[in-house]
Amino acid sequence: MDSAILGAGGIPGDRQYALIDAVSGLPAAPERDIRWRKALHLQTKSIAGQYPAISFPDGDCRAVNDPSLLSVLADYFGFAVGIATHEPAADDLGFPLIAHRHEHFPLHVLTTSSLQQLATLRQVEAVDVRRFRPSVLVEVSEPGGFLENQWIGGRVRLGDVELRACEATKRCGITMIAQPGLDEDPEILRNLVRHNKRNLGIYCSLERAGSIRQGDVVSIGESTALSYAERR
Repeated sequence: MDSAILGAGGIPGDRQYALIDAVSGLPAAPERDIRWRKALHLQTKSIAGQYPAISFPDGDCRAVNDPSLLSVLADYFGFAVGIATHEPAADDLGFPLIAHRHEHFPLHVLTTSSLQQLATLRQVEAVDVRRFRPSVLVEVSEPGGFLENQWIGGRVRLGDVELRACEATKRCGITMIAQPGLDEDPEILRNLVRHNKRNLGIYCSLERAGSIRQGDVVSIGESTALSYAERR
């Protein structure tokens, strides 16, 4: 996305729905259950004025309110799959309400400095940001290691928006799972465990709502301009 409006809960619609096992009611956990690994080959699409949709590798695309979606999901995964929501919806589709798997924050922020540091440790040219799915990727002109670790406890400004950097983002096995264009790579998580206490990026709360746009200046504390924010 080139721009987004942030409210109290972050970006509207972000992480709103979850795939669940229709029998047990448990949420998808690709890092623990190999049956869910194919979830990383799905994509979601958001169309203004419509429900979000799930796009399959064969090009098929079904909105979450499409009665045929659950059957298509069952064929794709090989077992009965359901959809749950993390928040009560104004338009009740009958989805069960489910808690987030981990403590939830409005925004997940990651810097290109941290990606470069991980790539250096991994001894590769680059590490793809898609492994970590941040809400916002901050482009830093000069690498400084796991830079955002230093921001925790302070303020972060993205354009008109003001955040509080709350805590480091603990990573799990999803970071090493294969997805389109990316091979399985256990060394990703191993290097984070060895060199950054299993963390990459930070979680932030929202102190002042507003809009963010690609190219917005990012500043830490009161005035130190670092670089630019790119919404992913």
